[in-house]
Amino acid sequence: MVVNPAVTPSVAISANPGNTICAGASVTFTAVPTNGGASPSYQWKVNGVNAGTNSTTFTTTTLTNGQAVTCVMTSNAACVSPITATSNSITMTVNPTVTPTISISANPGSTICAGASVTFTAVPTNGGPVPTYQWKVNGTNVGTNSTTFTSTTLTNGQIVTCVLTSNATCASPSTATSNGITMTVNPILVPDVTISANPGNTICAGTSVTFTAAPVNGGVTPVYQWQVNGGNVGTNSNTFTSTTLSNGQQVRCIMTTNVTCPSKIFDTSNVVIMTVNSLLTPAVTISIFSG
Repeated sequence: MVVNPAVTPSVAISANPGNTICAGASVTFTAVPTNGGASPSYQWKVNGVNAGTNSTTFTTTTLTNGQAVTCVMTSNAACVSPITATSNSITMTVNPTVTPTISISANPGSTICAGASVTFTAVPTNGGPVPTYQWKVNGTNVGTNSTTFTSTTLTNGQIVTCVLTSNATCASPSTATSNGITMTVNPILVPDVTISANPGNTICAGTSVTFTAAPVNGGVTPVYQWQVNGGNVGTNSNTFTSTTLSNGQQVRCIMTTNVTCPSKIFDTSNVVIMTVNSLLTPAVTISIFSG
């Protein structure tokens, strides 16, 4: 008699890339039998429901969080008892897929004066614990890997964006591009004002003289302050009229601009020095000569 010993079958399974995956990821389970015989058969199960084929491997992309995968092996080894064995159970952790996004804002805003400092701030969503940032101006890389980007060299029409690379679990896709901020950069304007006198700066005492201010870069509603010898006179107007000027008095105008992006707020005009001649009374005398 040849008496073969009784053998006990067993099977162990493993998962590649592991039991923690992202939703929709492909996982391959592999069975390693013991005492399976020359041609064992395999029945894979997900939560106890038959799945897969009669194979040492089972691949799926449809697992959900908490599902348990097992394999039942039927052995055809000699003297096997029992003939079936159930593997270890692998419980899956399936993380949902998240979509990273990013939005940026500009402080003090997208409309600035040339040379002004602007700070852009990025606000990520699903960026993960350590996201990376690449700032761009007109598509060219600038700045550093930071949530902020500051510049004083922007020009009119340039567009600022930021590309976020997420390291969040199951981020798909891993990168996201922010909204674009188109910059309006106004040039620096130099305000200037000049005045002229009509009928001129040489008059007779009591003559009416009208001074007119000609502004450059004064804005929509500049403010005018007329002065005679440094004392304020007149009204907020681009003209000033007087009949009381005296010889040697100096007239000027100080303009306050409200133009966008002025190089200075005030400008003082040229000075008009008045020559005021005294009124003369004509007279004539006659004499008699005897012959």
